[in-house]
Amino acid sequence: MPPHENFSHCASDTFDQTALDTAGIDVLPQRQKSLYTADRSLYSREELLYYSKCFTTTSTVGQQSQSPILNVLYGVPSTLIRYGILLPLRVTTLTASTIAFFTSLPVALVLESNSMVSTLVKYYCKGILFSLGVSTEYSGTKPNLMEPHVFVANHTSYLDYIVLSAHEYPLAVVMAKHQGALGFLQNNGLNYLNSMTFNRSDPEERKTLSQRLRNHVMSPRTWPNPMIIFPEGTCVNNQYTIRFQKGAFELGVKVCPVGIKYDTAYGTPYWDTRKGFMYYAFYRMTRWTTPIKVVYNSPQSPLPNEDPVDFGQRVKSVVTSSIGLQSEDFNGMAKRDMLKILDI
Repeated sequence: MPPHENFSHCASDTFDQTALDTAGIDVLPQRQKSLYTADRSLYSREELLYYSKCFTTTSTVGQQSQSPILNVLYGVPSTLIRYGILLPLRVTTLTASTIAFFTSLPVALVLESNSMVSTLVKYYCKGILFSLGVSTEYSGTKPNLMEPHVFVANHTSYLDYIVLSAHEYPLAVVMAKHQGALGFLQNNGLNYLNSMTFNRSDPEERKTLSQRLRNHVMSPRTWPNPMIIFPEGTCVNNQYTIRFQKGAFELGVKVCPVGIKYDTAYGTPYWDTRKGFMYYAFYRMTRWTTPIKVVYNSPQSPLPNEDPVDFGQRVKSVVTSSIGLQSEDFNGMAKRDMLKILDI
């Protein structure tokens, strides 16, 4: 049985796909309905423990040497540089980027310039990545379609959205409502890109979310900033991909698959949402760097007689193979049951 000592607590995610599926966009094919309704309660204890490997955090930090003396000689100056030099510089960069963004944004809003808002968000995302020590390698061509479409990607942390929005043009996103720093950014930045937020505890909002998404995707004014959906519905440890929920694939539009791969040599890429947005930012700021590889794949259209479930599985295979992850058919909506089993 795989170990699960370092299980991630990312149970309530920022970028939510499960809301689309519980909102009832369409009825699942009968052959899949039992799977989706049963997964949340009928995984056995052994199965949940097995699938915990998809949420086990791993890192190669500190594995450079087995000698305690060498580890100390490396660790002390490393800590001094990362916390004494890099952290203040990165905090200064983040502060400057934030001030520049929020002083420029009102001008763009007064001018009613969507292109200016988009540019400001893109460069603010670049500033955030720089302040967090992120180095990104982009592979392939980011699609720029003038027709209804959505982006989908595997999901590890909130950096997924920032990395994608810092490149060429920013994306809109479906998000659960948050408080604190992240909530402030939702209400004073992402909302101007036609992003969608919803209250998890309000059934009515969840019911209307699917129609709002359809309207968004079909509106030509949103195509310059298309929607990004993370169909796994939860954070995964970037070693595996789990089942892609069907919501993004029953819209009847092109889907642009993106693979996001993190290098774990400088720390785990996981975001424990219970510890908050700023905690994760501090963790990233105190790493040497966070290398990320982004792979843009060719847009995919549903094939004749291909239902949303099969379409999602095909797109998942494209994403998984593009960044060398392993695939598991675990329903992320059952992750809360797993947390209960593991007593976390």
